[in-house]
Amino acid sequence: MPTIVIDNFRGNLTQYLEGDINSGNAYVFNTGGNDPFTKPGNLTWSRAGVQINPDEDIITDMVVAGKERIEGGILYVYAIGHTGRLYKIQVNDPTTYNPDYDNPVLLATLSAQSPTFTKGGFIEFFGDTERIYIGHDKGVTRINFDGTSETFVGVLGSWTQSVPRPMQQFVGSLFIGNGTNIAQIDSTATVTTYTKFSPGFPAGTEVRDIDLTSDGNYLEVVVSRVPHPDITLTTENITRTAIADSYIFKWNGTDAGYTAFDTFPSFSITANHMFGSNQYTFGYDMMGQAVFNPTQKLLSQQEVVSPMPNAVTNTGNLATWMSPLPYGGFMEADIGMYGTFDFDIGTGYWYPFFQFASGDETDIIQSPFMLMVSNFGLGSSYNSYTNMIFGTPKIYFSTFETSDTPTTAYRFYRWSPPSSISYDTGDALVDAIYQTQSQVFSRKVLIKELRFYVDPLTSGASFTVDIIGAGGTAMTNGSKTFTAGTAPVSAGDDYIWWNPQIGPTYMIGLLFTNASATNHTINKIEIDYDDRGGK
Repeated sequence: MPTIVIDNFRGNLTQYLEGDINSGNAYVFNTGGNDPFTKPGNLTWSRAGVQINPDEDIITDMVVAGKERIEGGILYVYAIGHTGRLYKIQVNDPTTYNPDYDNPVLLATLSAQSPTFTKGGFIEFFGDTERIYIGHDKGVTRINFDGTSETFVGVLGSWTQSVPRPMQQFVGSLFIGNGTNIAQIDSTATVTTYTKFSPGFPAGTEVRDIDLTSDGNYLEVVVSRVPHPDITLTTENITRTAIADSYIFKWNGTDAGYTAFDTFPSFSITANHMFGSNQYTFGYDMMGQAVFNPTQKLLSQQEVVSPMPNAVTNTGNLATWMSPLPYGGFMEADIGMYGTFDFDIGTGYWYPFFQFASGDETDIIQSPFMLMVSNFGLGSSYNSYTNMIFGTPKIYFSTFETSDTPTTAYRFYRWSPPSSISYDTGDALVDAIYQTQSQVFSRKVLIKELRFYVDPLTSGASFTVDIIGAGGTAMTNGSKTFTAGTAPVSAGDDYIWWNPQIGPTYMIGLLFTNASATNHTINKIEIDYDDRGGK
């Protein structure tokens, strides 16, 4: 009896449903939440997210920007919400040996010139005496790190109103998006000009994002003809689907106008991110969200909302972003990764995490902020930290959640990305899924038995397997859930078999769903089948 062997679960996402079932590629529309890095080549699952301030009594609005600062050996994140609430979040606590302290306090609520954040917000630390600079719809606000001495920078009437306010330090000044131009603030908090470039950017455009090249020689300014939608509304804004030009303007710091630019015809850019030798540009084209590097298209992401600038970052050589997308009839927020993880694993494209709406809400319609705040740290056996882990890999992110009632909620989470088998703890991501490519046979076959080789199962570990047939859907009688501790599977088992009662098929794929918060690892699967000819 012929046997199909599946032992490659690398998980590189592909839009191709049909292919080699053991290619290691995973079908992009039914894969998310698998962990491709901790145990490469095996199928295991990422950890679930954890809500920070679950009582929602401190963080009461949608965090739109944040930046980390080290003070006295303690990590803090300063974050601004869409109602002007300024938070200080203590990431770790070396006194109690807690790397996941994650304690927010409210520093202040901005009031000067009544700032709003309908286009998002931006934070920079800047000045001869370093202070927090916050970009918003109306201009820029400066405030001390203890929440005192709030000051509106410049003159309200000189700032272009209701536009994104990205900020970037360059050649000793702070440059800020100001509609069809950029403004400049010097180290004494003086606005030296509201229109740095002459000529400015094309009429009818606005600055969306500002970055600095990795060599520090050029400022890069993302400009789009599509106006930024109001991110505080629950109604859909169709302008983001408009086919309009975008540009990336480059400036060397000395020319009176921009030095050079790249044009993106019919492509609406929402964010740009540069690190090392990499540059990734996010936006929309006819297929949905698209990712360029920087002018050649890399990815087509159908049905995905393109991320905002503060929801794009990187770890190592991986571009990392967070954005909403539909699944199961609702909108969730997913973290995507693209690039080279390391020499051993190589280049790939993955969705290792997602977050569902919670409480009374059904959909996540915005995720404007994501920040990597700490890396994995393992110390001496006597360092007083649990399992010697003094630093956990951790990402903060925010969500705007809603339902059709309508109800709304603003939530703030942390997620610990896969990093090391030494840190393989915490609840697994329930409902995480992984679908292999479907292998097509020249004649119909009948599956007789499936055998699963797994790491010894912990009690409660549970997963569902669907046999995918023609049309990319589960076959009749082709679904089975296995739970350690429920017959026929016992805790500690490392081998499971199944004899499905299904009809003949010319196409075979497998869809796995993690069904519990207790993680498990699948190493290999064997599928025995009979040749049924054309019947």
